[in-house]
Amino acid sequence: MSINEMNITEVEQRMAELDKEIENMDTVEKVNAATEERKALLDRKAELDALETRKADALKLNAGTVQGTVVERKAQTNEREERAKKLKETGRLSIGIAETRSILVSSGTIATPTQVSGINDMVGGGNVSALDLILVENCEGMGTHRVAYVAAETAAAGSQTEGSAVPGKEPTFAYIDITPSSIGCYAQVSKQTKQQSPLLYEQKITALALKSLKKNAVALIASKLKASQITQAAVADVVTVGTGTGASVQGVIDEKTLRKIAFAYGGSDEIDGGAVLFLNKTDLVAFGDVRGTNEKKAVYEITPDGTNPNMGTIADGGLVVRYCILSGLTACAGTKQGDAAIPTMFYGNPKNFELDLFSPYEVKVSEDFAFTSLMDTILGDAEIGGDVVVKNGFVAWTIPAEA
Repeated sequence: MSINEMNITEVEQRMAELDKEIENMDTVEKVNAATEERKALLDRKAELDALETRKADALKLNAGTVQGTVVERKAQTNEREERAKKLKETGRLSIGIAETRSILVSSGTIATPTQVSGINDMVGGGNVSALDLILVENCEGMGTHRVAYVAAETAAAGSQTEGSAVPGKEPTFAYIDITPSSIGCYAQVSKQTKQQSPLLYEQKITALALKSLKKNAVALIASKLKASQITQAAVADVVTVGTGTGASVQGVIDEKTLRKIAFAYGGSDEIDGGAVLFLNKTDLVAFGDVRGTNEKKAVYEITPDGTNPNMGTIADGGLVVRYCILSGLTACAGTKQGDAAIPTMFYGNPKNFELDLFSPYEVKVSEDFAFTSLMDTILGDAEIGGDVVVKNGFVAWTIPAEA
């Protein structure tokens, strides 16, 4: 049973079991794995607690059980209720960074900040739905976030002659500047929704506005992956389609594509783990269309995740690669060569991409924009930025430029 399918009792039982297991673990890897599982269990518990709270609020509102004097009700009104009432009255809402972070993970709970220190190592340097995979950082108040990374490692150890210098050289470092860019969105909702309670009205407004935040953030990830100068390019497979003057060279996905991408990631002495293949849905379909030459059976076995079909695995025999659909990427299959190289799929550890939140998410509601349609218009804006922050953090499967 997956953690997302557990109820509160099962979560608490598993957490108790893990606490006992950790005491007897004898390796760092086991402890790290158990710690990650416990974090996921805590997220699930918070999600279930929030669900029970919402149910209780809904029952309380529907049954009309709110009692007491005006003074008593004001004393019982929590911060969220006050904010919801203010939204209904003024049409303005500010969603803090912590709550904005919670929208960027599938669990719906506040994301635990990732502990990061020092300088990011190169992939191959000994370290081994897209928003719920990448690194998200709170950068409120910053004008620019400068992230350092290893640009070149020390040389390998070598023989040393007595009296001579030890061979090798020091690593070199570089940095990525992540700057904020404004994103904006709007959606519309019927004015009749104002007849709902302030809490339910706020839920509807923020759900529509924050859905657009996700779309903008996903688009940013795709554009920054394609523009990054520190990814590792790998030459995509191409075929010639047509003959004569109508012929063109196009990207193609064949029976060797997956292993070429996977084995291109990491250094010459290792294959780094934790990687995910980000790809356009067109390419996912193309993987499924690849057939063998004799029995014409599917070469790749695609298994979508049961809880989130935007992610899953692609298997080629014993090689199993996790995938995540990212619509802003260019499809490899069927894309023609151009004057410049065209990056398509990206394979790497998602934590090598950092998404920074530079401001709270502001939501405004206007009654004037669609006045004749009896619709309220929801306007949202925020400041976000992002980029690849680890050298060779992703392999870019690239259609080469025309010769």
